[in-house]
Amino acid sequence: MDYRIRVANKKDLDGICAVRDNKELFRKYLLQSSRKKLYLIIAEQKKLILGFGVLKLTGFLFPKLSDLYVVENLRGYGIGSEIIRYRENMARKLGYPEIYVSIDPIENPKMINLVIKHGYKAISEPYKKRATFYNEEGKSYDKTYTRVDFKKLIG
Repeated sequence: MDYRIRVANKKDLDGICAVRDNKELFRKYLLQSSRKKLYLIIAEQKKLILGFGVLKLTGFLFPKLSDLYVVENLRGYGIGSEIIRYRENMARKLGYPEIYVSIDPIENPKMINLVIKHGYKAISEPYKKRATFYNEEGKSYDKTYTRVDFKKLIG
């Protein structure tokens, strides 16, 4: 499968929302990207967005991988892994010696297997957290969920 990974820009907003409809969130991400607080990374093939991920550069654990999403029928082709590697390389070039990711082990066990495959190690026991989420239609809702934090040395 031939595609490329790159940093998203404002022109990509509609294409990203075609993958996951949350214009408000992605506008916020693009604004934060312009301020170098995070980077929204996309995988694209002929201007069609296949997936995306975020590299957060602020917060409690940072740099942090966040929001990895690949179009459902394209999962298993290595796109998610490429988006992970791209963000790791970006963090390394920015001078960070390590990188983090927090995952819900109950709702996303496949993601845990993926990051372990990429060399991440658990640094916390499962814990509860409350946050605002967005559904496929972009509507927000509050939710309590479980998290486990992982870290990888990249420097």
